[in-house]
Amino acid sequence: MGWGKREYNWEFSTSVQHQIAPRVAVDVGYFRRWFGNFSVIDNLAVAPSDFTKFSFPAPVNPDLPGGGGYTVSGLYNLNPDKVGQVNNFRTFASNYGRQIEHWNGMDIAINARPRDGVLLQGGLSTGRTSTDNCEVVAKVPEALTGALALGVANTTTTALMPETMCHQDGNFITQVKLMGTYRVPKVDVQFAALFQSVPGPLVLANYTATNAVVIPSLGRPLSGGAANVVVNIVPPGTMYGEQANQLDLRFSKLFRFYEKKAQVNFDIYNIWNGNPVLTQNNAYASWQVPQSILDARLFRLSFQFDF
Repeated sequence: MGWGKREYNWEFSTSVQHQIAPRVAVDVGYFRRWFGNFSVIDNLAVAPSDFTKFSFPAPVNPDLPGGGGYTVSGLYNLNPDKVGQVNNFRTFASNYGRQIEHWNGMDIAINARPRDGVLLQGGLSTGRTSTDNCEVVAKVPEALTGALALGVANTTTTALMPETMCHQDGNFITQVKLMGTYRVPKVDVQFAALFQSVPGPLVLANYTATNAVVIPSLGRPLSGGAANVVVNIVPPGTMYGEQANQLDLRFSKLFRFYEKKAQVNFDIYNIWNGNPVLTQNNAYASWQVPQSILDARLFRLSFQFDF
């Protein structure tokens, strides 16, 4: 392949740590990751003028942005007389214009040992992804239209992305994690707690647009004999599910036998018995139907012997 031919990513980070009180330190870090050498497949047998733009109204749904009903525009459909003409050429996207993907984030952490036997740690992490390939899709519409323009059998398994979503600045995604331990002196009993709050799943809405809703804008049925086309009608990175909050506890008792020791642990996971959704269906026909949720409250008793 040679140097500079593969996709790559670079990361820059910097952090500073400062003691703000005796036995209490704060660490703040900034991180930036960027990607390059994107590739694109250009069907040289067709030109941008061989595509027809169309739009359709999004369904009305209170869970969609603005309650739905907005116009989903910037969609391309290959003209019928060009279907089957294929001369695919894979090259760098930079030959057609600028394409970027950046991630910027920040971590803030605290580490405190206010007294012997007490440890407090935790912090938050936040960041967002920005992408842009508008210059590329303006010259290579087949990058948006999916398999048909590239000579592959028509399929509705992959959702198309409207041209209006070629630039995306995702929401800042934040997670918080806190941990604390306390050892009771003399009796060798330790209490520990772990709390975490993480974002819910990314929400997309892959809507099946039939010829009935497409024809008023396109002026004809979809080419290639397609009965419908699947389109994502929610900008990626802008909607997430319910924040998942979880608290776990541990109680431990240490027993010493000369140079040996044993430890009995009692753990409680998800003490609040919360049930936030972890994964969900993004197909609009069964939109946001949960596919998995946080495991129910769990008790565990364990024993450890060191010799």
